[in-house]
Amino acid sequence: MATDATHPLEDIERLGVYQVYTGTGTGSGFLIDATHLLTNCHVVQPYREVAVEMRDKTRIVGRVRRVHPHRDLAILELARPVDGEVLALSDGAHLKPKQPVHILGFPVGLPLSLTEGVISHVRQLLDEQFFLQTDAAINPGNSGGPMLDDQRRIIAVTTCKLNAAESVGFGIPIADVRQFVEAFHAQVVPFGVHCPTCDELIDRAVRYCPSCGADLETHHDFGDYFEAPELHPLTVFVERALAESEIDPVLARHGSHNWSFHVGSAPIKIWCCCSEHLNFSSPMAQTPNKGLDELFGFLLSAEHAPYGFDLVGSTVRLNLVVHISDVFAPDEHAHLVERVRKFVHKADAVDNLLIQQYGCQPAPETQTEQLKSEHGA
Repeated sequence: MATDATHPLEDIERLGVYQVYTGTGTGSGFLIDATHLLTNCHVVQPYREVAVEMRDKTRIVGRVRRVHPHRDLAILELARPVDGEVLALSDGAHLKPKQPVHILGFPVGLPLSLTEGVISHVRQLLDEQFFLQTDAAINPGNSGGPMLDDQRRIIAVTTCKLNAAESVGFGIPIADVRQFVEAFHAQVVPFGVHCPTCDELIDRAVRYCPSCGADLETHHDFGDYFEAPELHPLTVFVERALAESEIDPVLARHGSHNWSFHVGSAPIKIWCCCSEHLNFSSPMAQTPNKGLDELFGFLLSAEHAPYGFDLVGSTVRLNLVVHISDVFAPDEHAHLVERVRKFVHKADAVDNLLIQQYGCQPAPETQTEQLKSEHGA
């Protein structure tokens, strides 16, 4: 293959395409300028604040500014400018079947990836709307990412695929995307939702559209966009514990009953693996080739209770397990929240100790740059 500096395969890491995290799942999005990201409505729904992950695994808050439920588009305002390359929007005038298409996104939570195929249909009618159809691979997590032509121009926004068929995926045509972005540039209200009937932007919860009179209660759960989602008791507990540990819960969300973040250099994951246990775990370091007796003596010491270590392959993990029944007992919350706070503090301290004193290597997910800073390197 000839090398072409303008080809989408060249250095995709510098492109302004990022992963979006919410309390229901993950998706993709791309910059329309340094402080605004475009994605799918279904990626961010029902949240007004989501997390956007940078290349260095840090996350920043994205505040939802505009959503179009019927066309499945949303725009986020980022907490700070980011320096990824803003890709140009095509005019869509010369698209045709068999033309190459390149899809960027984060399939099934993997790092930024690119898949390729061709345009199968430029204007495919589906559910009374037109889409660009492609045979390029689309997987959960790709939603909201860009579809590119050979000149790195965005020709559509990835939105869905047919589960009952192979190689049948769809993108929102660039004409609709352009119209949505141009309307946002003229927006004066902090947040708005398009009426699913007449396309009017509505900035408050109302029963009837003030423009066309449509009964909005019959469309797309319209009122839910103006209300904070009701959180599950498990989520309420975990996010209270995170807040009291000085961790922003919005930035930690990683899908339904899942959270992930770094404290210092240590990665921490929280998940509910069954109906009985809530797990807190930090994959801290990898075992050395020598000195294992001393290391295991430290790891098996009773001094660490109520926390414990385990070994998965060569990775040492610090763990805390909370029984779900305790989460539903408010009288237990205060001491459990304190236990979580101490777990977070311990993870940040012990990964350094394992590396410095016991000769371990950083775990694959360790923030090594932060580790160097902690070591004074």
